[in-house]
Amino acid sequence: MYRLLISLLLLSLTIGCGQSAKKPPPRPPRISPGPAQHWDIGDFLIKYPLPDDVDDFYVQFTEAPGYSFGVVRAHKRLSSRYHESHDLLIYVQNGNVRFHVAERDFIAAIGDVIYVPRGAVYSAESLNDRPFDFFAVYHPVYDGDDIVYYRHSDDKN
Repeated sequence: MYRLLISLLLLSLTIGCGQSAKKPPPRPPRISPGPAQHWDIGDFLIKYPLPDDVDDFYVQFTEAPGYSFGVVRAHKRLSSRYHESHDLLIYVQNGNVRFHVAERDFIAAIGDVIYVPRGAVYSAESLNDRPFDFFAVYHPVYDGDDIVYYRHSDDKN
């Protein structure tokens, strides 16, 4: 009886070892954003100053799968606006700025990062009446048309 149990155990181990393990699902192909690149944003802003007759502008440097990025520059104020289909990540590159995003107001300075979810109304105003600059990342790739200007009772313009 003891031999029979050992034989059955060895047989079950042999059969079990012969089965192949389930393979994990194949990985999707990697999407490369392209080769490394460098933009000297400070030199760019010196070379292309903001015209006096334009309140603010966005210059897109490039796009990669799923996102695009560039610089937003404003004289003293970024009027109220929102994006219906884009999330926005802002890195304050220059200036001390009062931000309004959705229902929140806060002060941001060089090095601060602000997340603006799609559909949230946002605006910004310089605290020292000087131009300010943001490095902006849009997700998905910004198409240039997804900006809705929003006017509310607090807007001076």
